[in-house]
Amino acid sequence: MKLVLLYVLLLKAMATTFSGTATLPVVRQDFVVRRGLLTDRDLNLAFTADGAGPGPNGIYLVSVGYLVAGIPVRAWAGWP
Repeated sequence: MKLVLLYVLLLKAMATTFSGTATLPVVRQDFVVRRGLLTDRDLNLAFTADGAGPGPNGIYLVSVGYLVAGIPVRAWAGWP
């Protein structure tokens, strides 16, 4: 999956809702139903990991991005 598409999908989810957990139906529709990039179990895992720690409610989108795209190899290229 291209990182630009991932960015656009997550930006769409954040721009069309007003709170952190309200993005969940939009993310599920795009990532689970339409594109099949995640399973419902993966999405539940990301959402549960967000609720287990302190911080804002919408931070589960970081876990969704990691589960879909992982860590880009180019980001580690300059490290020893």
